[in-house]
Amino acid sequence: MATKKIKKQKIEGVTLKLVWGSPADIPTIYANNLYITHAGNEFYLVFGEMSPITQLDVNNLPDHLEIKPVAKIAVTQENMMKFADAIAENTAQFKEKIEKLKE
Repeated sequence: MATKKIKKQKIEGVTLKLVWGSPADIPTIYANNLYITHAGNEFYLVFGEMSPITQLDVNNLPDHLEIKPVAKIAVTQENMMKFADAIAENTAQFKEKIEKLKE
């Protein structure tokens, strides 16, 4: 059984414990492209998939390659800033692990 992610949130002087449920029932969607935009106080993350190019004839190139959007997520500016910090921290940890494996 997976451990639940728990954090505390203060709301108007009251501290509430927020408990994440299990993500086991959420389908995993593969995305190899990401487009980020913002409007007002929200950020929009649009994840997409582009099929790998198996054969490419340099003499007969297509005029474009299509990316199929697979998910669109809207987040508040506050959560986007937390997301950006979390991505930076996790990426640094990932790079550190990779470097240790190379040694």
